[in-house]
Amino acid sequence: MGWELSHNVSKDPDRIEQRYTVPMPVNPLVPFGDVRGVSLDRVGVAQAHTPSALVAGEGEQGVQTEWDADSLDSAVDWLEAHAFYLNKLSYDMAAIKTELGGDQALAGDGSLGGFGNAKLLAQEHNKLYGSTEQGLRSLSESLYAAADALREVKRKYEDAEHANTMSAQEMQQAFANAARGDSGKD
Repeated sequence: MGWELSHNVSKDPDRIEQRYTVPMPVNPLVPFGDVRGVSLDRVGVAQAHTPSALVAGEGEQGVQTEWDADSLDSAVDWLEAHAFYLNKLSYDMAAIKTELGGDQALAGDGSLGGFGNAKLLAQEHNKLYGSTEQGLRSLSESLYAAADALREVKRKYEDAEHANTMSAQEMQQAFANAARGDSGKD
């Protein structure tokens, strides 16, 4: 017989369910009330994993971490195309409101009828329609803002590339001057 005070009874590797062999008092001054076990999720580094979809397979390139001006341009185009679509969709969805009975449904004259629950349902439909319409417009504005920000990043990227090119040319000139014995100062 061992002197173990507790043992893990969980069959789930991501869960700890520790049961105490001897009841543990909650407070030594209070004779009643004791703890018979503890349950918790195992949330350590050992449980962390990378989804297989994010890991490049054998012979695959993996995630591209380098960017160039062309890839930034295509990202801007993608953002603007989706922003345009969502903005257009937010205005084109007026047909949905018409199908739901429009403002007449809120007054009880819609396709659901005029009884109390029909009016409540029409109000909920109207709230959902309004929040969806506003959400699409907000998302569209955010995508346009992201496209503008990315365009600014591209501009700064090109400016930095230009500055680096100039520095390299200046360095090459300095080496050429040094090779000729010219200090470059007049």
